[in-house]
Amino acid sequence: MSEEKKISANRQKKIETVSQLSDKFGKAKAVVFTNYQGLTHKQLEAFKKAIKPLKAEYLVAKNSLLTLALAEQKIKLSDDKVLQGQTGTLFLYEDVISPLKALAKTIKELNLPSVKFGIMDQKDFVSDEQILKLSTLPSREVLLAQLAQSLKGPVFALHRTLNWNLQKLVLTLNAVLKVKPAAAAAPTTPASDKTPTMPQTPAPTHSEPVTANAPSTPLEPPSIEPSEPETIQAETPEEKAKEIPTPEAVNEELKKEETEDQTKEGPKAPEGGEN
Repeated sequence: MSEEKKISANRQKKIETVSQLSDKFGKAKAVVFTNYQGLTHKQLEAFKKAIKPLKAEYLVAKNSLLTLALAEQKIKLSDDKVLQGQTGTLFLYEDVISPLKALAKTIKELNLPSVKFGIMDQKDFVSDEQILKLSTLPSREVLLAQLAQSLKGPVFALHRTLNWNLQKLVLTLNAVLKVKPAAAAAPTTPASDKTPTMPQTPAPTHSEPVTANAPSTPLEPPSIEPSEPETIQAETPEEKAKEIPTPEAVNEELKKEETEDQTKEGPKAPEGGEN
């Protein structure tokens, strides 16, 4: 009875292991089978620690249990001999390239583990050479950055074009202000405040040549008017005209004087003398 219980416990453990492996095969985007023979326990733990932040997992299991777990996921191997030797399985849950780069780095440093084959999307089998080529591709973060840059390119180009038009307008306005600073800063005055100025003709000078066709006019000496004393106020032409008597005014004055004389002398005696 004790022997049957012991066998049953061992079988139960295998069943649980197969179930766990089957779940991991179902979740993984890609799986890589390797031969870890030659690696120390310390090296295996260092590799597991390096790929853990990359959403990947490295497990060691018997080939028979791996075959049963693959069968549960309806993944049939072409040959049962492909899983010969010690097998370590690399499960890639999210990013495929980054864990493969870590595996390629470990192989380059230790020449171990050796890659057997891989499975992509639970159906596509890839060789060891193809897996090593995949490890040389850019990582998921780099590919996303390149995609974002390519999408932002047209937006940035449009932004630069619109921004340059605005800058060009500002530069043009600044150039106009520099060329005409007085016109831009001068205050505007009303038209009524402006007094017209008469154009002044320049006085002829002796240095100007006399043309042959120009009429010769004698030069008149400047008229000098006697200046009045400062105490006497200068009269206007209208006042001067009023002071000059007209002939009618003279006749009126003479008649007035004769009438006054006759009044003073009295009535004249008739001619012929007195009787």
